[in-house]
Amino acid sequence: MIFEELLSGIDGGKVLDIGCGSGQFIEVLIQSLGSFDSVTGIDVDESVLREAGTMFQGDAFRFIKASSQSLPFADGSFDFVTISKALHHMANDRLTLDEMKRVLNKGGYFLINEMIRDGLSASQQSHLLYHHLRSEIDQLLGVSHNKTYFRSELMDLISSVGLEDLSVTEYRPEEPAPEEPANIEQYIAKMTGWLDEINDHPEREDYKKRMTVLQKHFRENGISKPTQIIALGKKNK
Repeated sequence: MIFEELLSGIDGGKVLDIGCGSGQFIEVLIQSLGSFDSVTGIDVDESVLREAGTMFQGDAFRFIKASSQSLPFADGSFDFVTISKALHHMANDRLTLDEMKRVLNKGGYFLINEMIRDGLSASQQSHLLYHHLRSEIDQLLGVSHNKTYFRSELMDLISSVGLEDLSVTEYRPEEPAPEEPANIEQYIAKMTGWLDEINDHPEREDYKKRMTVLQKHFRENGISKPTQIIALGKKNK
């Protein structure tokens, strides 16, 4: 696994995961890091924080409702800060990165894992269309969710953090059967379920029509997760 290759020799110490959701990336971290003392996850959604608290119990874990643009921690509070596939959700990605760097110890590790939207295969393009439709619906519902980055945009953001010993890895998740009907239908079922969230919005019928077009695209091309960029570096001493 790519994260085990990158992180197995690292003592994470006090870890902070931004936009932790229900803890999917925390699971990756605790399986991949050589060791760690504690993990703090922050998110603005209380429901996913409750899920994370159920999954990860004990004194080593805590989950806090907080904005990534105003973290409730003192300077240098953590040894390892991470954000995985959540940077494009932030209303102000630049301020989020600044806050992450502020709460990171000098010499501590900074990890960004984010999807990109260019150079994709046909099946990955299906996922991009699916994901961007979700971002539109979230915006309609008042939830911050921007479209994913072009490679150059993301690289500019990563460079702007000013990390030492920076390594950048391009990673394409393995998808065993992107064209299998069962794989396609699970995405279609989830996508059409979004209509229930916008029953009271006049845009619902337009989204329903667009989903019908996307279903055809999925069945013709399959669907698989997009390429990700993993950047790992240290805060300047």
